[in-house]
Amino acid sequence: MDITIISKETIKPSLPTPNEHKFFKLCLFDQLQLITYLPMVLFYPKKEGHSEISHIITQLKKSLSETLTIFYPVAGRRKDHTFITCNDEGAVFLEAKVNHTMVEFLTPPKLEYLNKLLPCEPNKMHSYDEDLPQVLVQVNIFNCGGIAIGTCNLHTLLDGCSGSLFQTTWTAICRGCNDDLPRPDLFSASSFFPPLNNLNLHDHVGKKKNNEVLDGQKKCSTRRFLFGLESINILRYKAKEDDESFKFPTRYEALAAFIWKHMTLACKMEEFEDIKRPSLAMHILDMRRRMGEPFSRYTIGNILWPVMVFCETIDEETDIKYLVKICKEKFGKISRELFVRVKNGPSMLGSNECVDLPQGVENRSPIPVVLTSWCGLNFSELDFGWGKPLWGGVRGGDQETLPNVAVIMETHQGMEAWFTMEIQHIANLENDIEFLRFALPNPSVSNIYL
Repeated sequence: MDITIISKETIKPSLPTPNEHKFFKLCLFDQLQLITYLPMVLFYPKKEGHSEISHIITQLKKSLSETLTIFYPVAGRRKDHTFITCNDEGAVFLEAKVNHTMVEFLTPPKLEYLNKLLPCEPNKMHSYDEDLPQVLVQVNIFNCGGIAIGTCNLHTLLDGCSGSLFQTTWTAICRGCNDDLPRPDLFSASSFFPPLNNLNLHDHVGKKKNNEVLDGQKKCSTRRFLFGLESINILRYKAKEDDESFKFPTRYEALAAFIWKHMTLACKMEEFEDIKRPSLAMHILDMRRRMGEPFSRYTIGNILWPVMVFCETIDEETDIKYLVKICKEKFGKISRELFVRVKNGPSMLGSNECVDLPQGVENRSPIPVVLTSWCGLNFSELDFGWGKPLWGGVRGGDQETLPNVAVIMETHQGMEAWFTMEIQHIANLENDIEFLRFALPNPSVSNIYL
């Protein structure tokens, strides 16, 4: 798969950032994030009436420049553990040629080449002293005239919700809808959760040891499975409590429990001694709705809360009904009152009140599984002026990254889950018959193009 970079430049804000905004204060939860890029690739097939590619590239650059003026911290660089210097250094913008048609690339999606459509290596952990751009963009032009836009947002400031708002604003400006732009709330996060000057939680992360990979990273492979609406409904039915007074679990709760079980089983199949290892699921929850004012979907920052759910034993007989139950119990404890206590005493972040795990669990080497939902983040609605994307991809290939991570997204067919697991474990996951019984094959997209 030949993908050639033909140009690279830096896009600066259309207007300089005022002096009073030169230093942007991060929030406490920004400080807690690993320094890594969140990826997304959106595919737009060529349609009748499309402008010339040169005009499209020009419009993308111009609208990105205007968007950076509104999101001025995104054009800056992190210079300290507590703030971003808003120096208008800008976003990196690459243009690439793909020596294939979009149909060839997407029938079925070539995940092993997906990272080549991204402007940098996704999900790689960087050290805190690196001078990194907040946003990178790669515009990929296929032989057929279709376009795939790959973006990488630095997790320092932009979580999934913030990144979605940034791209929603960019697309609106690009298609000429400047009158009703969503305005970012840049200050509520750091006002409510101010940064700590002496925070050292990640001193052990992001440092090289004898030229080895960064701590926590392993050689991983990415796979994607599509779950149809019928499959999701079956899972929700299986996961419902027998008591009629209990509501059906949400789509995320049912699918996340199912994924947790089978990712754990895939890891346990590798070594016999792993059979008795417990499992630990980390659900990454958006705090905005649970917090309420002053937060909203326009609040910029990593307004995220990790919910740890421990399970002593997961095996073939484990009922996802039980896994949903213990997850819902933990979710129910996450409230505004908890966040206010953290605001008033940030040191409690490492306490059992926040982590809520059995004593000594860290000495038992539990199998970790990270689950996060990008449902409702509007990526499938992003229209630069050529219509909504045909499909959106996250990442692919084999790379050094955090293992056992699953990202769940909405699709028109149901939901899809992207798995990043260690190379030796991913085959176990694929061979799990019960898992694949619910997973539908990759949908054919050729009829949409032709």
